Amino acid sequence: MTVASTSEQQTATAASISDASQGRPPMDKIVVAIHGIGSQLRSDTIRSVARRFGDRASPPLPVMPLGYFNLGSAAAVRISRLDAKPADALSRIGFAEIYWADIPGQVVKANDTLEETKAWGHTVVSRAESQYRREVPNGNLKAEDFQLGTGVVDEIVETVGVLESLLAVLARMGIFKFELAPLLRDYVGDVQLVTDFPYYRDKILHRFHSALAQVVATFQEACPGGHPEIYIVAHSEGTVISFLGLLEALSGRPIVDPDNRSSAPVDDGWIRYVRGYMTIGSPIDKHIVLWPALWQGLKLKSSCSGQQVLFGDSEAPRLTLAQQIKWRNYYDFGDPIGFKLDSAMGFLKDSGCEAFEFGSKHDHGFSRYWLPGKAHNDYWNDAEVFGHFIDDVVLPDPTVQPKVPASNGLVDRVSLAIPYVASLLLHVAAVFLLYKGVTPTGATFDRLPLQILLMSGLMMGITAAARLPRLVHTGGLRWHLAATLVFLIGAWPFYLWLPDGPADFLGSPFTSSAAPAHVAELAGRLAPIAAAALIALSGWLLPRKPNWGRRCLVGVGTLVIAFIVLSRLLGADGPTAPPPPAAWPVLLAGAAFLYLWWLAILIFDLSFIWHRYIRRSVAVDTMRQWKRGHDARPNAQMGLGAPAAPTSPAATPPAKTAG
Repeated sequence: MTVASTSEQQTATAASISDASQGRPPMDKIVVAIHGIGSQLRSDTIRSVARRFGDRASPPLPVMPLGYFNLGSAAAVRISRLDAKPADALSRIGFAEIYWADIPGQVVKANDTLEETKAWGHTVVSRAESQYRREVPNGNLKAEDFQLGTGVVDEIVETVGVLESLLAVLARMGIFKFELAPLLRDYVGDVQLVTDFPYYRDKILHRFHSALAQVVATFQEACPGGHPEIYIVAHSEGTVISFLGLLEALSGRPIVDPDNRSSAPVDDGWIRYVRGYMTIGSPIDKHIVLWPALWQGLKLKSSCSGQQVLFGDSEAPRLTLAQQIKWRNYYDFGDPIGFKLDSAMGFLKDSGCEAFEFGSKHDHGFSRYWLPGKAHNDYWNDAEVFGHFIDDVVLPDPTVQPKVPASNGLVDRVSLAIPYVASLLLHVAAVFLLYKGVTPTGATFDRLPLQILLMSGLMMGITAAARLPRLVHTGGLRWHLAATLVFLIGAWPFYLWLPDGPADFLGSPFTSSAAPAHVAELAGRLAPIAAAALIALSGWLLPRKPNWGRRCLVGVGTLVIAFIVLSRLLGADGPTAPPPPAAWPVLLAGAAFLYLWWLAILIFDLSFIWHRYIRRSVAVDTMRQWKRGHDARPNAQMGLGAPAAPTSPAATPPAKTAG
């Protein structure tokens, strides 16, 4: 057996097993963890996995230091065991890690290989357009629709950058810490290496195969004649690497060190010992849809008869597995990277591969984590998710039904609402700063908090009404009606409950001083709403070009608000009128208002794009329909309904993001 490690490394690993096994039953199961995106501490992933197993002991086993799992170079593998009681089933389990973060880490440090995030995102949109033209030659989408997609990519990157600045402030205040921008950069960088750079992809896959070959060789050296049961736990982009590696081993594709092409291929005999496969936060489906070339050339056709799975041609089977690999996938709806794996199931079915026990009932989606985005890393702290995999796959008990991780209804609603609440709070802050800056010195208005909330609600209604029709591409009026409804939700309380003082302040520039009092009062309430409707209409009427809608929304809003403020302040004369505020506070308040409103719009756009196209999988589902030659009709519930034939002139184009 040829493995990518020195004999000294194997001997050290075997010795570590032997030392840890004194007075314990022989080891027969090995859990192998492979980490996901970004900078990773060596052994941190397997420690997290071992901790979830150790928590099931009574009392829970201690959390071990990183050094307990670490050995030699990044390519070396160590099999460690928990300090469990001999009678405990946990004492028979070993833990090992496949570490590959050093490979993209070296590339990032060199800073001469990876493409900038925006530019790379544009290539993804371009590939999607090429696929659409190829698969749906008579489709309804135009080049302009895909240009809007590049605008969305730019907007997402810009928004994440701004949010990272705000999150950094919160972190320094000790309120909350979450690194959003590095998550995006790490994900994009690692995906680039795996999908677009064959050399680095081969290095990572060679590391994967070599590590598992080391695990088997080390086990057999320490336990002669033994047959380990291997269970792979993969996270994030590690699921793509491990899935590719498993398929390569099943297919018999030779795996050679890309730095030494003359070396012998890694022995893929380890695949016979794989019994279970756990994926958490997996983007496999996106990779299957966007990068189909990764999955071509794999000979995966097999037959399943009882417990035997045969690979190879019908005349001479190449490989026999003792049983199907039990694959379980887990994803939170708030995870921007992990999804259900419909495309993976379809790919295995189309390939005739029956090596995996994986169907819809094994694909577990839920809402369990409060914060969108951060959910991608929250699996490690979820005892129920790991408990289900342990009870269902690693240590099954025929008398116990594994508990499937359930959704939390409150978490689901709060997780959905959090980004929109954040946008609303930014509207409140923007209105408050402007309101305080332009309020004449000595002026007092009753119920100030109510005034701020009502005007903020109206501003939020403007933002939503202007942006919704631009963030979708449908053939009907559904989203225009939704935008109108959202605007009315913000405008109606403003009309009913705004006190007379601020109503007069906002409405007087639009009314005549000679008008009767009741007419002036009514106009004072209706005129700001009419001005708000005019601002919102800018998002409906302007050409659908990237960034036009948002810029014109803020531009028109600035003109209308400036007219109200300047008209009111410049007209505040008379012996009883309070003196107007100084110019600088007004200008500073106006600048702060514009910045916060701009940020609130960005967050609203990002939230809507995230919930519709990512959380509801509209983007991936739409591209899946393209592969079948269909345009996809949007559906109010899940984003897609029945496919529309591409040749039909009445076919409705799929939902598409806009600028």
